[in-house]
Parts: sequence; C-alpha cells; structure tokens
Amino acid sequence: MLRVMESYFVMAGIALCAFALWTIARYDWVRLTRPSHKVSAQVSGHRTIDSDGGLSYAAIYHFAADGCQHIVIDQAYYPTPRPVTGTAVELDYPAGRPELARVPRPWTWLLVYTALIYAGGILTAKMAGWLP
Repeated sequence: MLRVMESYFVMAGIALCAFALWTIARYDWVRLTRPSHKVSAQVSGHRTIDSDGGLSYAAIYHFAADGCQHIVIDQAYYPTPRPVTGTAVELDYPAGRPELARVPRPWTWLLVYTALIYAGGILTAKMAGWLP
C-alpha cells in the first residue's frame, strides 16, 4: 500500500514539473523564435503584496511600443521598492509582443529551467526504480 502511495506522489511530482516547464516555456518559445526588441521603460510605481507578514514590491514599468502605451509588472518581488520610481530601465520583448516585455535575467531563467528539469529527472529515475 505504501509503495502505491509513493508512486502516486512521484507521478504527481513529475506532472507538476512538466506543467511548470510548459507554463514558462510557452512564452520563452516566443522569445526564442522571434527577433528581440529593446525598449526603455520608466518605473511608474510598485505593486505591493503581503508575504509572510512583510511587504514585497515589484516594479511597474510604462513604455511606448508599436504606437501604443504599455504597462508591465516585473516578475521579481523585492523587500524594498526597487528600482526607484522614475528610473529608466531597459526591457526586452519579442517582436510583436510588447506585453511580454521583461527585465533580461538569463541566469535566473537558466536556474529555473535547470531546477525543474533536474527535479523531473530525479522523480523519473525514482519511478523507473533507478534510485532507492
């Protein structure tokens, strides 16, 4: 009975890793297959969330691209509002998709993909019986 429960948890973990990879890769595929555009954006404020009893801040960027004004919110939250409101920041976005603009953080995304692939590999090895 315990072995069956363990295999369900391992399968659920593999499914979760696969779903997380698909979720982030669907937009990164667009970034990889289209030419990249750079745009200068201005920090117009910060989104605030309450996390673990403290506040976290994500920058809100305003910029003009393709003849329209766009607003994007940074994907990274910090314990203090940074960068400071009014600061100019360079964003990247795939051609024709300015709503996908973000601060370039290639090492962060490499780490995220590596962690998900590693976790999925370990769980797959466990499921195949290659690990105790």
